[in-house]
Amino acid sequence: MRISGYSVKNILLLLAFLFVIVACEDDENEIEIEEEETIDPGVLKINSFVYENMSLYYLWEDKMPTLNISEEPDTWEYFDKLLYDEIDRWSFITDDVDELNNYFAGVRKEVGYSLRGYYFEEGSDRVVAFIEYVEPGGPADKAGLKRGDLIVEMNGAWITPDNYSDLFYSDQLNVGLGTVSDGEIYDLTPSVDVTAEEIQIDPILRNEVFTISGIKIGYLAYTSFIDEYNDDLEAVFSNFKAEGVSELILDLRYNGGGAVSTARLMASMICPASSAGELFLRSAYNDGLEEAIRNENPGTYTEWFEDYFETNSNNLDLSNLYVLTTGGTASASEMVIYSLSPYMNVFQIGEQTHGKYYGSITIEDEDGTHNWAIQPIIMRAENVDNSIDYSIGLIPDYEMYDDFRYELGDPDEVLTAFAISKITGSSTKAQELLKSAKTIDFIPSKEFLMKENPLRYEMYIDK
Repeated sequence: MRISGYSVKNILLLLAFLFVIVACEDDENEIEIEEEETIDPGVLKINSFVYENMSLYYLWEDKMPTLNISEEPDTWEYFDKLLYDEIDRWSFITDDVDELNNYFAGVRKEVGYSLRGYYFEEGSDRVVAFIEYVEPGGPADKAGLKRGDLIVEMNGAWITPDNYSDLFYSDQLNVGLGTVSDGEIYDLTPSVDVTAEEIQIDPILRNEVFTISGIKIGYLAYTSFIDEYNDDLEAVFSNFKAEGVSELILDLRYNGGGAVSTARLMASMICPASSAGELFLRSAYNDGLEEAIRNENPGTYTEWFEDYFETNSNNLDLSNLYVLTTGGTASASEMVIYSLSPYMNVFQIGEQTHGKYYGSITIEDEDGTHNWAIQPIIMRAENVDNSIDYSIGLIPDYEMYDDFRYELGDPDEVLTAFAISKITGSSTKAQELLKSAKTIDFIPSKEFLMKENPLRYEMYIDK
């Protein structure tokens, strides 16, 4: 059952709101009563909701400043002031909890692609963006866009840091594609019109079984840990097992996280069979919340603090796992890697991961009197040997970069081909591409990171 903001009862802090009454007597002994000027009562109510729940659940509650909620007219700014920004890059607030719940369920209004943006030249503010993948059947897919397309213009203008987010959040877009040669951009025609639609995200982007050198190799490109698709995920592993898969390539390059319960499910189907019942994850909360959990759940509180690998009929009983990663690999994706590493050989291929080892919950109004919600970090994750370096992302064993020239799931795609070569010990066609992987037409000089980071929405606790 997913943890709600009200799973621990009767421990919310009570706030008293003081209204100062000033009594004045005029010459005729008449009394006038005036209220002290204060903020809008609706804002005060939301501020109170924020403070009560942050004080109870926030992992860094002891770092929160003391603020007067009656002097905070902007709830968005008030929430941001409470955050321990030395570490916390992920907690956020929304005034549309329904949209947020839909997001976690994979229901999103969007164009339906994943992009990686780069500055075109050192010192320039012109941005270009590679399409990493498109959602099958989504607007971008129907418009003919595909992995490897290079977007060089938007609505007839250059892309810059100021308008880059429009590529993700605009309802209507006209994107210009191009190629790069000898340091120059060459436009391709015609440009492409795309209209955002509400789509249902299927996180199982691609799954294949390769038979190479007599070895059955499973491949899974997985984009989000959405628990509504757990049955489909199990079906993929059931097929892998029926096909006799003995090695697995898990492509988490574009996976920003999701439900912890789904991460545990996946890991339980990957790990050695002997690991069933062993510790998958240990959770740490703030001191006050830990004490409240122990007091209110005597005899059963350990389930709040520890998760174990499950016995699953689709378990592949693997000794090795080959994981493909980028800086967009975060949260629950990283959890699969660091929770499995003590029990089996995990080979990480690609780039350093994001470095988010914390989980959050969605806290909304219990009575439904408003549509605000907060998504605060409430737990820190620990693996069985507590071997996580919380200051950095997971470092790859083999550092490589996306090449974009082949579709995901193609055995000649560079990172996939490298994993296959490590599994089989034999060279493939893609080995020649590996030698030239950094000499493609466009070599980005500096990666551009989105100002609005979508990773903040990922990795919530679901048990």
